[in-house]
Amino acid sequence: MTPRRRRLLRAGEIALFLAPFGAFWVLFRLGPVLYGVVISLYRWDPLGEAQFAGARNYLALARDPRFWNALGNTLEFAALAIPLIVGVGLLLALFLFTHRGTRVAHWMEAGFFFPYLLTVSVVGLVWRWLLDPDFGIVLLVLRGWGLRPPVFLNEPRWAIPAIALATTWWLAGYRMVLFRAALEDIPEELYEAARIDGASGARIFVAIMLPLLKPAVLFALVLTTISGFIVFGQVLIMTAGGPGRASEVLALYLYRFGFEYLEMGQAAAVGVVLFAIILGLTLLAFRWLGLGTAL
Repeated sequence: MTPRRRRLLRAGEIALFLAPFGAFWVLFRLGPVLYGVVISLYRWDPLGEAQFAGARNYLALARDPRFWNALGNTLEFAALAIPLIVGVGLLLALFLFTHRGTRVAHWMEAGFFFPYLLTVSVVGLVWRWLLDPDFGIVLLVLRGWGLRPPVFLNEPRWAIPAIALATTWWLAGYRMVLFRAALEDIPEELYEAARIDGASGARIFVAIMLPLLKPAVLFALVLTTISGFIVFGQVLIMTAGGPGRASEVLALYLYRFGFEYLEMGQAAAVGVVLFAIILGLTLLAFRWLGLGTAL
């Protein structure tokens, strides 16, 4: 068999193995995205006929103060939740890595990962009860210490931070496991060589750990950025977008225009805007971490 024929056969085998995943991705990932872009160009009521609207749905968004309020709330939530989730996950992973093999580390790892196994409805209900102004244990404890805490979910400036805190408790455990696995993959010889050279713990973290953690950090950032910008379930359960519209985020705005007001075109336009924001931030993360060649 000639080398050229061998390469063709190898390429055919690879294509055959990738075909089922490729078909699934096109059918259930790329297809809905493209269909959403098409719907965003129509004034479409599911109970009536679709009329081509061009860019009018996007212009309606640009003129709607409620959209800009939802975008601002989403950006505020993302700015709080993304660094918290990734940072807490990394700190927990470092603690577990430096205390690996101990019983405390095993218990802490299980305890911090457990919230990730809960559904968003359970997380939302638990934190709504914890922060309830009448019987919530968080407020009762703070008042027992002589403090005068805000009623977190009922005050406009505290609603988004409270939801970001609940989301961090829910998602940081998975990032911890991710970073912990990446730390285990770093060769032990590098640590030993650094210690022999007299490097401190901080120097080892900056010079060895952080550069080798870049792929894991990128994955965590992309995953958390997507979670941050499509936040929906915990907002709906904890505040329903209130008080007023103080915590109404873009995903909740999309849901209400699509399934309560039946304005599918405008709802799809919001989805396209969200997709563009997440794609742009993902590309920025690749560039920021110097992994542009990985694309």
